[in-house]
Amino acid sequence: MRDSARVIAALDWSMTQIHNFGAGPTGLPLAVRERLADALQVPFDHAPSLLEVSHRGARFLEVSTRLRAGLRTLLGLGDSHEILLMSGGAQLQFALLPMNLAASGTATYLESGHWSRTAVAQARPVSRVEIVGSSAATGFTTLPAVGPVPSDAAYLHYCGNETIHGVQFSAPPTAESPVIADLSSEIFSRPYPFSELAVVYASAQKNLGIPGLTVVAMRRDLLERSPRSLPPILSYRAWAEAESMPNTPATAAWLATMEMVEWMLREGGLPAMAARNAAKAAAVYACLDRHDCFETPVAREARSSMNVVFRLVDRAEEPEFLKAANAAGLLGLEGHRAVGGMRVSLYNAIEMSSVEALVAFLDAYAQRG
Repeated sequence: MRDSARVIAALDWSMTQIHNFGAGPTGLPLAVRERLADALQVPFDHAPSLLEVSHRGARFLEVSTRLRAGLRTLLGLGDSHEILLMSGGAQLQFALLPMNLAASGTATYLESGHWSRTAVAQARPVSRVEIVGSSAATGFTTLPAVGPVPSDAAYLHYCGNETIHGVQFSAPPTAESPVIADLSSEIFSRPYPFSELAVVYASAQKNLGIPGLTVVAMRRDLLERSPRSLPPILSYRAWAEAESMPNTPATAAWLATMEMVEWMLREGGLPAMAARNAAKAAAVYACLDRHDCFETPVAREARSSMNVVFRLVDRAEEPEFLKAANAAGLLGLEGHRAVGGMRVSLYNAIEMSSVEALVAFLDAYAQRG
């Protein structure tokens, strides 16, 4: 048994830095934190901050303009898609998509883990649903192939990266019907064929900032599918017509996402994010693979670069492992309550120095008797 006190003592941690590997809400880049802190500084005359003024006034509308421009640049989208800035998280989208887009057809899904399964559950009460591919039989350690799709398919929905099970599609699946991607935990982590997708959506608490905003990029022709009978607050068409302000938006989340988007652009855009993220994931997986005390359940070809899941061979050691990691300043390594184990989230804000600290800890832990 590797007790936490002996592991920490052996590593001689200086505890000069905390490393946040939480799955979400997760860490922000230091530069973004500093800019947000500056935005909330109290001036000598106590003038209101950006979060204390009207969302329809000139000051906040500048945030909206900059946010939309940055998103459109990263997405590489022209006028073919409308960008909606919505509330309610990805789970609200799970219900809105079938309500708006599958009124006269079958909503089809690939089931690759917890979140795609949750999307199916939210869709069933409001539409006809068919799962056309599932990896449940492997415990969601592989990726499903697309099976026969019904002729009346309204769309094919998939989750690009399953945060809990740690599987990730290398590229979007193909289908005759419009393809919809939940990219909540991987958006802007790498170049992606966004323009080929009918709908892309992502909640903001991973690579996009803080909770409260969900970005939806939807092909404009699909907006016409929204039934006129829907309440406006549940209608994509109405959100587009209201320029994403049918009510007061989550202004703090809009501001944080604007800062995140502009930070990514300053850092070199999606090619730079991809290079950083590939190097981080490779370092973590290489470390786990070289020690026989760790298990990585996901098939190599399905491994996520954003969420690395693993277990200890001796499950009884896991509480002590997590205790030692937390004491060493490595936070957020607990696996989701649905599956247990450990999870390392490597979103854009995670620096390579944090990964190096984690790898040093894993190596030292594995080498202790």
